[in-house]
Amino acid sequence: MAEDVGIGGRAGYYDGIGAARDVIQNHLLQLMALVAMEEPTSFEAGALRMEKQKLLRSVSLPRRLDLTTARGQYAAGWAGGEKVAGFLEEDGIRATSTTETYAAITLHVDNRRWAGVPFYLRTGKRLGRRVTEVAVVFKRAPHQPFSETSTEELTQNALVIRIQPDEGMTMRFGSKVPGTAMEIRDVNMDFVYGGSFTESSPEAYERLILDVLLGDPPLFPQHEEVELSWQILDPILEHWAAKGSPEAYDSGGWGPASADAMLARDGRTWRRP
Repeated sequence: MAEDVGIGGRAGYYDGIGAARDVIQNHLLQLMALVAMEEPTSFEAGALRMEKQKLLRSVSLPRRLDLTTARGQYAAGWAGGEKVAGFLEEDGIRATSTTETYAAITLHVDNRRWAGVPFYLRTGKRLGRRVTEVAVVFKRAPHQPFSETSTEELTQNALVIRIQPDEGMTMRFGSKVPGTAMEIRDVNMDFVYGGSFTESSPEAYERLILDVLLGDPPLFPQHEEVELSWQILDPILEHWAAKGSPEAYDSGGWGPASADAMLARDGRTWRRP
C-alpha cells in the first residue's frame, strides 16, 4: 500500500504512531487474511470472521526480525514534480522523532496450504505513486521444456489484484512471440472495473456507513481479530523500538535500501507497480 503524499496536517496523530500501526495492523493484515483464508461456508459475518481468525492465529514471525523487517523515514526530495520536505522537517514533527513512514515485514502462515510461502507486507508515504494491490507471485516450474535463451525475458507468473486506483485484476504469464523462432515473453491479461461497467463503485466509507445503517456486519472485524493483529505486530514494534532511528529514503522513490536487501536475502525483488 503506497501513498505518494506525506503526512500533511496529521503530525499530531502520526508522530508516535507510524506506518506499521496506521496501516499494517488493520488494512494490510485484513487484506492478507482475506486473501489467504480458506473459503467460508457463506458470506455471513460469523463464517467470514471465523476463517479470518483461523488464518491470523496461524501467522508466525521469522526468528531474525533484523533481517526480515525494514522501516524508514522519507527525506527531502522531489515528488509529483515538486520539491518536498523530509519527515523530520514537517511542521509539528520532533527533530528526534523515530516514527517510521515506511514499514515492510515478512510473515509466515503455519498451515498446510501456506507452509513455506512467505508473505511480504509493505506500506509507505511519499513513494513513487499511490497504489494498493495484492500480488500473488507463482513459483517457476522446476523444469522448463524450453531453452534458456528462449525464456531469458520471462519472469514469474503473477496474479495482481488492484485495490486502488483502477480497481481490477491482472494476470501475467508467458506467451510465445509470433514468428518461427522459439521466444517466450511476459504478457498481461487485464480486467478493469471501469472498462467493464458503467456503474460507479461506492467510495470506501460509503459502503461501511451503509452497512452500519443496515446492520450488516461482515466487513467489520471483531475484537478477537484486532487482538490477533496486535499480537502479530507488537513484537516487531518492540524490536524496532530498541534499534534507534529508521533509515532515510528519498521522497518519490520506493523505500529504504534495507527493504530491498530484505527481499534480496530470499532471492526476490519488490514488484514495481
